[in-house]
Amino acid sequence: MNSAAALFPKFLVLCSVILILTGVAQYFVRPKKPKETLPEKLVNRATITALVSIAIGVAGLLVGLGVIPMPRFG
Repeated sequence: MNSAAALFPKFLVLCSVILILTGVAQYFVRPKKPKETLPEKLVNRATITALVSIAIGVAGLLVGLGVIPMPRFG
């Protein structure tokens, strides 16, 4: 096996964990308005960005751990 191919899953797990932690931190430190309603909390640029970061991080983590097979192109 190529040394780069052996290192890639570890790299993917590390980057995914960082992406998940960044998304969670962004959700908690986002600016909040006083008396913010639930729709305002959910439809907020910072919240949407945090949720996308967490979703991509979880998907990358599953690929890195081998739960989802790595795609092969070509």
